[in-house]
Amino acid sequence: MVKLEGPFPFRGEVVWLTEEQGGRTSGPPVADDRSDYAVTAFVPPATVSTGLASFVLRGFAAGAWRSSAEGCWLVVENRDEYSVVPGTVVAVTEGPRVVAYFIVNDVVA
Repeated sequence: MVKLEGPFPFRGEVVWLTEEQGGRTSGPPVADDRSDYAVTAFVPPATVSTGLASFVLRGFAAGAWRSSAEGCWLVVENRDEYSVVPGTVVAVTEGPRVVAYFIVNDVVA
């Protein structure tokens, strides 16, 4: 876990996969106000092999399977294969497996 300063441009909802769906064996992560959840992610049709980049989530309900959340790319710009607009689904990964989907409702400048 890390803590980033500044606003996160993506607002939406995170849906964590169950272990049976290939998600985390420990269930949804437990986050708090002191840290953000840094992972990797991609925007389909890219894959883990072709479009993985660092992504950060915050503001989600600790331990909830589905929750509102905020997200941002850590290093890459919001363009090209990493372009996120309302309606985009970002595949959140831990290592090579998808553990959640972040559905973007709004992008703020």
